[in-house]
Amino acid sequence: MQNIKAILKLGYLFLVPIVLAFVFESIFKTISWNIFFDVIENSLFAILLISPLYVFYNSKWNAVYIILAFLFFCICTYFETAYYYLFNTYFSPSAVFVVLDSSLNEASEFIGFYMDVPLMVFTLVFWMVSLVLLFKVKSLLPLSLQRSRKNTIKIGVTVLAIVVFLKISTLIVFNLPYLLVKSNVEYYQESKKIGDYESNKAGNFHNVMRPKSEEEELYVIIIGESTNRSHFGLYGYYRQTTPELNKLKDELLIYNDVISPHAYSIGALTKILTLANYESPENITKGSIIQLINSAGFDTYWLSNQRPIGPYESLITKISLSSKHHKFLTTTIAGKSKVLDGELFNEFNKTLKDIKRKKNVIFLHMMGTHHQYENRYPKAFNKFKDEPISNFNSKESHKKINSYDNAILYNDFLIAEAIKKVKTLNIKSFVLFFSDHGEEMFNDLDMAGHNEDIYSKNMLDIPFILWESTKYKKEKDLDFVAERKYMIDDLIYSAADLLDIEAMEIDYSRSIFNINFKERKRIIKDTINYDTYFKK
Repeated sequence: MQNIKAILKLGYLFLVPIVLAFVFESIFKTISWNIFFDVIENSLFAILLISPLYVFYNSKWNAVYIILAFLFFCICTYFETAYYYLFNTYFSPSAVFVVLDSSLNEASEFIGFYMDVPLMVFTLVFWMVSLVLLFKVKSLLPLSLQRSRKNTIKIGVTVLAIVVFLKISTLIVFNLPYLLVKSNVEYYQESKKIGDYESNKAGNFHNVMRPKSEEEELYVIIIGESTNRSHFGLYGYYRQTTPELNKLKDELLIYNDVISPHAYSIGALTKILTLANYESPENITKGSIIQLINSAGFDTYWLSNQRPIGPYESLITKISLSSKHHKFLTTTIAGKSKVLDGELFNEFNKTLKDIKRKKNVIFLHMMGTHHQYENRYPKAFNKFKDEPISNFNSKESHKKINSYDNAILYNDFLIAEAIKKVKTLNIKSFVLFFSDHGEEMFNDLDMAGHNEDIYSKNMLDIPFILWESTKYKKEKDLDFVAERKYMIDDLIYSAADLLDIEAMEIDYSRSIFNINFKERKRIIKDTINYDTYFKK
């Protein structure tokens, strides 16, 4: 009886954060079965955390454990609730995957971007109540538990039954610690699979061939971030967000139906930059665009305005290190995230002066239009201030749309400047621009940003634009069809086609620029047919 009373008192304290979360979600979100499933999972998780008390015979360790367990439970409950409030879904492995690849600066920026009044109030109330509950937990200590072999067996059977039930019922997918562990293991496995790109510059491509030429060549591949094409004036947006590219419009190949396979950078770029795709995800280990270009005799440069860090080293960075020259601008200023992409293009101009070989490919990895959008452009580009057209009207939506459009305006200026700079060289060259994925901007969903769990069309639709020099066009006749349905996980084939590189692994029928191009199913998130899903 003494055992039961002590555990019940403790159980009631664990129940309070669950009730707070349930009330908050019920008030501000549509009540769904997921909310009830989460309550069940959290209740069972609380029992699992309380159960080890029977292991600690020392009252000191007993007390330390239960205080830490309660804090851990509150942290998990809070983050699950906040995430559900923001995105109307619970954590998934892909969401945790993004967190693993982010720095503390980026995480705080993310929180600041989405924090609103209801969430601020919930945060304040939740942690004030949790602090009071923590003192209540301490007041129950030390817990006097009657330990016996019989009780130990009962507890063991209970724990096993709960774990089995959570797994069989799939309620375990609501458990944040489980997802953290699962995603951590998957991230580590993916990182190991990629291998050491830095030391293996040429990859493992077979029969790599390219026509011999003494001509000077320079090719630039610009990778944007979080940029959807629906906010490009070049694609018909009502605002003139791309005035500079519009001036060059007659010189550009503008593709209207290109999408990304994922709505987050790691998932997208690890496929965009390698032989991996939804048909063969294991091909991530079989070679990257950079390795292929190296093996064809080019000098390669990777200039990035994104951080090269993560808990195990960013997967994207690992791939980029196969370039012969690389520089990450943000590492030079103590990891701050407000370095404008203008600095990246300044570095590009310096690189153009320093290159020593005749054949070069330069990758520019932009910060692009990543949130916080207002940090992505200088004051001179703060042009859009009026009330924008939106399906969801509020002060928040207007502010973010304006900032996003200003960021695109700045991107437009930089991309156009890069094209103009390369054009003045008067050599065989091209400039290719695309974004890793898109961004929702209060069009289909009442939110700004991207999230693999609640994807929208705008999170996947990306700009894809090619500029070619006169000398390049004279020697290379591309098959341009603006409306080709293309998913950018096939970029390695298109890049090889542009650069006249052949290899056993390269199939030109997967190149958007080739006359033999064959459309394939565009499967996003590895399981969903983009064209049938969004046609609905």
